[in-house]
Amino acid sequence: MGSTIVTGYTGYVPTGQWFVDSKGTRWFFDSGALSLDFGYTGDYGYNISAWKQLHSVDDLAGWLTGRFGALQVAVTAAELADALRLRAAITSVARAVVDGIQPRAADIDLINNVAATADIAPVLAGGHNRSQLVSVARALSTIARDAVATFSSGPGRIRRCGSDNCALIFLDSSRPNSRRWCSMQRCGNRTKLRTHRNRTKEVTP
Repeated sequence: MGSTIVTGYTGYVPTGQWFVDSKGTRWFFDSGALSLDFGYTGDYGYNISAWKQLHSVDDLAGWLTGRFGALQVAVTAAELADALRLRAAITSVARAVVDGIQPRAADIDLINNVAATADIAPVLAGGHNRSQLVSVARALSTIARDAVATFSSGPGRIRRCGSDNCALIFLDSSRPNSRRWCSMQRCGNRTKLRTHRNRTKEVTP
């Protein structure tokens, strides 16, 4: 019996993107949330120019297309400005949450207002209607709704990497709430190797 492949925007968007560290090493960081990924098209206020994206309308179009599929029309300068304001609000709230302080009401209001607009509806391909094209406004609403869900995920779910020299913020969606590193291959292995070396020095006569 043959199989039927059904494609289309299902409501699930893969998370994670490639970063470059201060030494020029390229590595993959999965923040665990679409909205946090969007925040990391900027530098989260850490003044890391290599992380900054979305310098132009074409940059925004490329990022949204990579996540949601073809856009309905070209991105406008006004939409880019809206996207940057949403990004700033997401990063501000994320940093406040991990620092244990109250997020600014203005940032919460902005996220809530964008989330209140129409988002991208999930669809099944194979019907008679044409494939859904994505508007920037709907894409931003989808990101904002993800931010609402992410920041409402419960105590301790949003945290910084456990490494002493890494400030990356992620959502731990694991059942035991046990994620500690931005990446096991990056900070996790480095920290474990450093701990092992220190223990070895302590027992060496």
